[in-house]
Amino acid sequence: MNANRTIPVAVLLILAWMPAAAAPTGDPIRGHLLYEDHCTACHESVVHVRSDRKVHHPGELYYQIIRWARVQRLDWGPEEYRDVYSYLDTAFYHRRPQPGGRTMSFSIHSDAFQAGGSIPRRYTCDGEDISPPLQWGAPPQGTRSLALIVDDPDAPDPRAPKMTWVHWVLYNIPPDARGLAEGIRPAQLPKGTLGGLNDWKRTGYGGPCPPIGRHRYFFKLYALDTVLPDLGTPSKAELERAMQGHIIEQTELIGTYQR
Repeated sequence: MNANRTIPVAVLLILAWMPAAAAPTGDPIRGHLLYEDHCTACHESVVHVRSDRKVHHPGELYYQIIRWARVQRLDWGPEEYRDVYSYLDTAFYHRRPQPGGRTMSFSIHSDAFQAGGSIPRRYTCDGEDISPPLQWGAPPQGTRSLALIVDDPDAPDPRAPKMTWVHWVLYNIPPDARGLAEGIRPAQLPKGTLGGLNDWKRTGYGGPCPPIGRHRYFFKLYALDTVLPDLGTPSKAELERAMQGHIIEQTELIGTYQR
């Protein structure tokens, strides 16, 4: 981070994720005031995010923070964005942080793009349309399987979203798996892993292909306390119903893409 630039007072005001009802339009959502030594960008920025609805994932708030930082023309690099995302992820899921904004437990990332960054063309319908490499840390104790859902809540137009488009559904990933290789094929999935249907009505990965605007893509990984029965090729909704009551912990990675 450039020490010569002028940045506001050292506090990050994070307004998010409380189970209470959302505040009226234009007022901050009820939330926490978090102030931690492990996040340099958090200390050196004042982030005041307003919303008219409850934030369900740290990534939703992170995307708003990105827009705020750009409007303020803050000279943030990849390290600052990564630290802020990790900070939110830590706070949202009540994880113990490490110095530098990293968590000591369950988290997902990719070597292909940074959290909140642009997904390379290679992994989209404009390129090879192969899945990006994904890596994650050890799941919490008691995890018996993992599930992965990749979706886009900004379809068809981020300015007026009408649906969430599902790109990838996997379940019964073994708990000792630590990631998925780039362009992984069904036969190469960790033993026991089963696939569900994406919104192209097929199994497997389908890359970003937004018709308009810059969309967000959520790579959501769930640690479950059970191995699910063979659900056939479930939709996202069917898998989510099957996971109800079994989710120990959840983590996510967000990438964006615009054609």
